[in-house]
Amino acid sequence: MTRRLLLPLIASILLGAPATALGQAPEPQTNLADIADEVMCTVCGVPLELALEAPQAEAERDFIRELVAEGKTKDEIKDALVVEYGENVLAVPGTEGFDLAAWLIPIAAFLVAAVAIVFTLRRWRRQRGNEGKESAAAPADAAGSERLDADMARYDL
Repeated sequence: MTRRLLLPLIASILLGAPATALGQAPEPQTNLADIADEVMCTVCGVPLELALEAPQAEAERDFIRELVAEGKTKDEIKDALVVEYGENVLAVPGTEGFDLAAWLIPIAAFLVAAVAIVFTLRRWRRQRGNEGKESAAAPADAAGSERLDADMARYDL
């Protein structure tokens, strides 16, 4: 009875063996298009996917293709690009030191602008509300007051 169960189990393990165990190349974990929007052409200063046929961009693409063929992950390829070309190759700033300011300054500016807009709107609404009350409570001048009294007397109000 155990042979009946053991044979299908062994067959399923052997048939489902990973490609590397059978001597085949591993499936690439990433591709050029995955990385090209996150790295820059160090000469052009634009994302690698937008750098058309600059020699530097082609060299970077070839370097990435080689690493993809070796089965490297996206992070490993980025690390290799930084070693080869320097920190300027990354399109996204880091999260330490001065690079952290590239993330924090826009967020802080947005928050400051939002708070300023809220306070300005409140102040503006208060001023508009007070203007209406003042003009309804007291006539602007004596001539206007006399005209109002004459109109009210004419209509017996």
